[in-house]
Amino acid sequence: MKIYWSKKRLLVLCMALTAVLGVTAVQAGAVDVDLKVKGKGVFCLAPAARRALAANGVTLEPIAPATGSGDCVTLPGTGTLKPDLTGGELPLEGGMRFSGAGHRLEATHLVIHVRLGEGSTSADIAQDGAAPTGVSLFHYPIARSSVSLTPTSVTVKDTPLALTAPGTAAFTQAFGSSPTSDGNPLFLFDGNAEIINPFAPLPRS
Repeated sequence: MKIYWSKKRLLVLCMALTAVLGVTAVQAGAVDVDLKVKGKGVFCLAPAARRALAANGVTLEPIAPATGSGDCVTLPGTGTLKPDLTGGELPLEGGMRFSGAGHRLEATHLVIHVRLGEGSTSADIAQDGAAPTGVSLFHYPIARSSVSLTPTSVTVKDTPLALTAPGTAAFTQAFGSSPTSDGNPLFLFDGNAEIINPFAPLPRS
């Protein structure tokens, strides 16, 4: 029995080491493969945007399976990321709904598009139950210094998400005005994802 548990521990350690070394090799450029990631994105209203929405009686709520807490909406997602941050796509599940003055604006099927320099988030936008329209909704800066990339995780903090021109137009049409202007952010975004081991698992004994 002692020998069995010893071998089991050794197998677990070997698998963990393989994952760490493999992902490190990918990050270093030794292996050209996209990283598979799974995690969540937290969208929290920026202070000025929160005040503007409140002044117009507009509220924010999640669309399942997204969840909400205060002025924040959290969306889970799974996608890919290039280790050098030159590309990546992360589709998110659920969405968010803005409601007020008898109108609602829903954003679903959000997809984070990673591009070093400036990234974007696309979404399907629907007003008052109409057929959704696909638009580029947010744009934001992406610098290597703003992304924490380890062999097991990817993290970003307080990334300012500004509305694109189509996003601003959607809010103006729904509620009479946009909650932001002059490139100020609608949301501050925190993202955290686990890097899924890109190498096949070791065979079980």
